[in-house]
Amino acid sequence: MARKRGAHEGDKGAHRGDKGVSGRDRHAPWRDSAAASLVAKALAGIELAGDVLVMLERGEDVAEAVRASGGEPRPWRRMAGGGLPASSWPPAGPFASAILRLPKSKDELDMAVHAAATGLESGGLLWVYGANDEGAGSAEGRIREIMGPATTVASGGRCRVLEARRPEEMPGLLGTLDRWGHRFPIDVPHLPATWISFPGVFSHGRIDAGTRALMDVIPSLEPGAQVLDFGCGSGLLGGYIRARQTDVSVDFLDADAVALEAVQANLPGHRRILSDGLPKSGDRRYDLIVSNPPYHEGKGETVRVIEELAQGAPSHLTATGSLLLVTQRRLPVGIHLQAAFARVEIVTDEGPHRVWRASL
Repeated sequence: MARKRGAHEGDKGAHRGDKGVSGRDRHAPWRDSAAASLVAKALAGIELAGDVLVMLERGEDVAEAVRASGGEPRPWRRMAGGGLPASSWPPAGPFASAILRLPKSKDELDMAVHAAATGLESGGLLWVYGANDEGAGSAEGRIREIMGPATTVASGGRCRVLEARRPEEMPGLLGTLDRWGHRFPIDVPHLPATWISFPGVFSHGRIDAGTRALMDVIPSLEPGAQVLDFGCGSGLLGGYIRARQTDVSVDFLDADAVALEAVQANLPGHRRILSDGLPKSGDRRYDLIVSNPPYHEGKGETVRVIEELAQGAPSHLTATGSLLLVTQRRLPVGIHLQAAFARVEIVTDEGPHRVWRASL
């Protein structure tokens, strides 16, 4: 099924841009901007003092609102991007208050609230904000279980802000990342019987069907081959390759600092790269780049990461190297691969997933 550059069979909708994605709420910037605007309005009537932990916020509006109210924002991001620092756990504090952008999953919310409470002074306020369709309403109950009474203090624009106060005593506090490691069973040849992940890491606690589809077609490599697991999550793909062939070298790249901690727990000693895309510079070239790339940004969908991976991969591959990736088959992927590679093949086209191979 080799296809020359410019072909578009099997990639329906390629000339409609990302229409196949946009119909499913492709980009949802309104959630970030509306939630940030609402919490900024809520802070306008509060006099802040001291350091304020600003957690998981992607923009600058909340930090500016903190400054305008008299506080000093101390941002914590677990996701790399925009040249800003990222880390797997917030700084130690103490903080007079904390502001948390609502995470996507319930267990990540639990972990983030515990992390915030760890750094908060006794009696310090925690504000959690997000869109209603992200689960902002149900978050109230989960916060209450950890910190006690939680209430909605602002709402509007399909968003809300929740407030809770840190109690003096929190005996069940899980205040370090290692306390959140979850070991789950896997059934993958060559790999151990269990694997470790953390809340918020891709496919936390399970093996994604797309990852399994990609594992089934990973080729044998020459001894000494260099491999990059792009968007590695907890490291399953690269771990599988390395366990099957101990004579190859695997690097692990992810935008999520917590994901790279999972890689370290599962596969200690391997090179880990914290980045939201392929490195802009460097002379390391790979014989194989494998990826189950993300296509969500918040609740919205986008092929941005896939497009940037396709554009950047050729300069990171050896002359005989290839890019092997799995995507939802409904995503318009082929047009981006064909624009960057001389040869594009569909290796697997079953169920909801499609595995692509692209080579120079």
